[in-house]
Amino acid sequence: MSAGGRESIMQFLEKLAAWAQTDRTAIVYGEERLRYAELEARSNAFAHWLLRTLGDDRSPVLLYGHKELALPACMFGALKAGRGYVPVDTSFPPERVRQIVEELRPALIVDLCGLGLEDGRVLSAGELEEILHADSEPVPPSFWIRPEQAAYILFTSGSTGRAKGVQVSAGNIAAFLEGVAPWFDSETENGVILNEISYSFDVSVCALYYGLGHGMLLYTLDRQTLSDPKRLFEALAASGVTLWVSTPSLAELCVPSERFSRALLPRVERFVFCGEVLTEKLSRQMLERFPDVQLINAYGPTEATVLVTAARVTEELLAEGPSVPIGAPFSPVRAWIAGPEGEELPEGEEGELLLAGDCVSPGYLFRPELNARAFFTDPVSGKRGYRTGDLCFIKNGLVYYCGRLDGQVKLNGFRVELEDVENNLVKLPNIARAAVLPVLTDGKPSSLTAFVLLEAPDGLSSLKRTQRLRAALGELVPSYMIPRRIVAVDAFPLNTNGKIDKKALAALL
Repeated sequence: MSAGGRESIMQFLEKLAAWAQTDRTAIVYGEERLRYAELEARSNAFAHWLLRTLGDDRSPVLLYGHKELALPACMFGALKAGRGYVPVDTSFPPERVRQIVEELRPALIVDLCGLGLEDGRVLSAGELEEILHADSEPVPPSFWIRPEQAAYILFTSGSTGRAKGVQVSAGNIAAFLEGVAPWFDSETENGVILNEISYSFDVSVCALYYGLGHGMLLYTLDRQTLSDPKRLFEALAASGVTLWVSTPSLAELCVPSERFSRALLPRVERFVFCGEVLTEKLSRQMLERFPDVQLINAYGPTEATVLVTAARVTEELLAEGPSVPIGAPFSPVRAWIAGPEGEELPEGEEGELLLAGDCVSPGYLFRPELNARAFFTDPVSGKRGYRTGDLCFIKNGLVYYCGRLDGQVKLNGFRVELEDVENNLVKLPNIARAAVLPVLTDGKPSSLTAFVLLEAPDGLSSLKRTQRLRAALGELVPSYMIPRRIVAVDAFPLNTNGKIDKKALAALL
């Protein structure tokens, strides 16, 4: 990784220290507020404790929680102590958390929400509180994370039923910050960025690194607020948000209400949507409600560090069709379309989107066979490359997304491998086989439906069966991976290859 990458990650931590000399608020979470000075002091305290306690062990630390104010302090403290962190949200079921712990073998587990792991490496919320409030000096930069080291590891859905750990280096984060700057930068003083994405998912990096690096206030929306429309609109009205970064699903929750307009968000300068398909319908609704606000559609896989393409959406762009483009590649990124033999395709032809640049991940943790398939060296740029598995084409320099080449979908901003859900369904009693399909609304996945073959009749009604299986599956996978409907079939239709014919099943949706 280049020296510039090291300078950038150092500059980010140096910016946090500089903002700590002001009286600015860094994060709002419900009734709680955390100032930059407190964030700096607590991250330093945690870093010193890690260095004293773990010594030369630079293994990552696992952070189990949701949106607690202690989490960013632990994240940046880990970086200052020369190690990465692994955020694991409380929406992950205990079985999946144990699987991650077993695979990761972290140096430390910070348990903010009473996970109850019987492990000598666990630090409780009470113990952490004492550590964070201890007096501390700044940590010398010689201890800080190096550009080639994994700054964070995010576990995403895997087709085998086992989550994959995506490593993102400090240098990758530097490349991301360089790429998004033209799309995020603003002259507005005292900016506020929406902080609604779980720290276990990569879109949160926009708030954590771009937002805090620019002295912005992170206005946090937790799960309880997002699930209650009244509380959500009260929070948005109080937020003063200037930069909205979210999945389109959050806006789709809001647009049915006439309150979702300029009057509700008088300071907002731009909406940046990413993580799932932005439909033409929502785009037009947003342009109508917020005619003087920039609407940006962005795209990027976790393996290429959050975002790599973007486009400003206008009425003129929508008129060009055939869908809302995911945009042009950021300046440090090379993006092209490859055919079945790996050949680069001309504009207009559909194929797999390939990416290369300093933003591309070092790879999956402990998965050499997956790394060999997904990552490569780009012969043109000499940079690390990634095969996205996304079917796309390029028109007038803009990339258009056409779907997945495999069984992966984006659902409410979360990446879900359909095979992951299927493999966990067949772990349940009396399930012989399973097939999972996305249900599309306005051309994008809105929910999942599972078809299951029972080993023996269970005598249950469809409703009772669905309720029982959904509850049991909830012990194995996060809630966003649970199908809304579960349908029992007498036999699966098969295609000429002897595989389950999902096209025939789709006709039953």
